[in-house]
Amino acid sequence: MSGHHQDRAKYVAYVLWLIGYSYATIGKVLQLRRSQVAGIIDRSEYAGRSAMSRAQRAALLKELEEMRFDDGRPIDGGIFDRISFRVM
Repeated sequence: MSGHHQDRAKYVAYVLWLIGYSYATIGKVLQLRRSQVAGIIDRSEYAGRSAMSRAQRAALLKELEEMRFDDGRPIDGGIFDRISFRVM
């Protein structure tokens, strides 16, 4: 897997995780095993979702939304064109 794909997968995993999706659901979106998604999340600053307040999650989502575009292209490949960056 190239670095670009890894960045995309991590970005998508982080956003979906903060919104409130499960490892299994994120795995389906990214076509990864649940354990692979768990590894991505567990090694990130977003691992402690259950300990975060909704406001903390919303602030982190806003940060991720602000870095979504790289040279005018969405890091996520357009997956989030129809998904709002809001905590469920």
